This record gives sequence, structure tokens and C-alpha cells, in this order.
Amino acid sequence: MVRFRWRHAPVAVALACVPACAAIAQERGDPIGPIAREAVFDRAQRVNVGKTKSGKRVCYYREQGSSHSLDIGMGVDAAFIRLETGDSRDATPRAPLRVFAGQRIERAGYATDQFTVLQAYPGQAGYYVPKPERGDFVLVAKGDGRAFLDMVARARNEFVVVQSIADPKSVDYVAIYQFNARVIPALLSCAKTRL
Repeated sequence: MVRFRWRHAPVAVALACVPACAAIAQERGDPIGPIAREAVFDRAQRVNVGKTKSGKRVCYYREQGSSHSLDIGMGVDAAFIRLETGDSRDATPRAPLRVFAGQRIERAGYATDQFTVLQAYPGQAGYYVPKPERGDFVLVAKGDGRAFLDMVARARNEFVVVQSIADPKSVDYVAIYQFNARVIPALLSCAKTRL
């Protein structure tokens, strides 16, 4: 099964009942960096312990596809997702931002570039763009890590969406394929015992 990230520039998102999640301003850089695996924490849930480029320990779950790598994890300070892809960048939403699990809307049997909000992340999230020309991005939860991971799990078989509140058509997003709610207790336990 080939996994890939669906990316389209103008995406209108259904805004009804979405609480604003004013994220920290979009920044260049990567606060996580590549993760080098050190150990397996939970083989059944595919949770690993690794070190970031800066030497910090993290617990993480990796989704690896033919065109992308997505790490979903917990650090000492926060939960995060980190996407690496060979895709070119279509859009870079500007703050203030909202982050949510979204489902692509279909009309007449065709997928549109619109999303229905499944679950919004109620806290603040930092949005980082490591390379302006590539589709890579990093989201770091500044609030409740569990709520952030719950939102990511809700996006299974759908998308985690970063949307500009000022320009709702400006979004960045990534498909979530395998990460689910059963992984969250293992990530939290790993963070509590290994970090």
C-alpha cells in the first residue's frame, strides 16, 4: 500500500463550531529535527525512544510511506508531529492558526478541497517550516499533550490540518494512516518513564 500526503493549495474549510486555536506564529526551523532511534519501548504499539538532533530524548511513533515520513511523539516539554516529505510546498498558512483533525468533503462522488472539522485542538501549537521550498512541517503542542495526541488519533484515515484564521483557504495538512488512540497510553507511559 502506497502512502502519500494529499496536498492542494486552495482549501476551503468548514468553519462552523471550530474554536480558534491561536497558534504561535509560523516560524522557520525545526525544534525537533531528525530522530535517531535508540530503543523500542512498546513493540506492539510501535513506540520507540530516540534522540533528536539537539540530543533531547523523545518517545515517538513513526509512519513511513513511499513519499513521506511522519513522527508523532512526546518530548519532555510537549507533544509533536514532524513531517518530512519530498513534496514541494503548496501553501504556508500565516498566524493566527487553528489546528484540527479534518475529513475531506466529497461531492457527487469526487473529493473536494474542503474539510469538515472532526476535532479541534483547543490549545496553542507552534507551527514550524524547516525549508520554505519543501512541504515539511512540524507542529508542537504548547498545551495539553494528551489533547493534541487525541486530535491526531481522531485524524486517522483523514488529515491533521493547519489553517490560517485570517485566510481560511491557506492550509497545510498531512494524512494520518495508522496512528490511533491505542498508541497514546504507550506514548504517555514512555514519556513518563524514559524522559
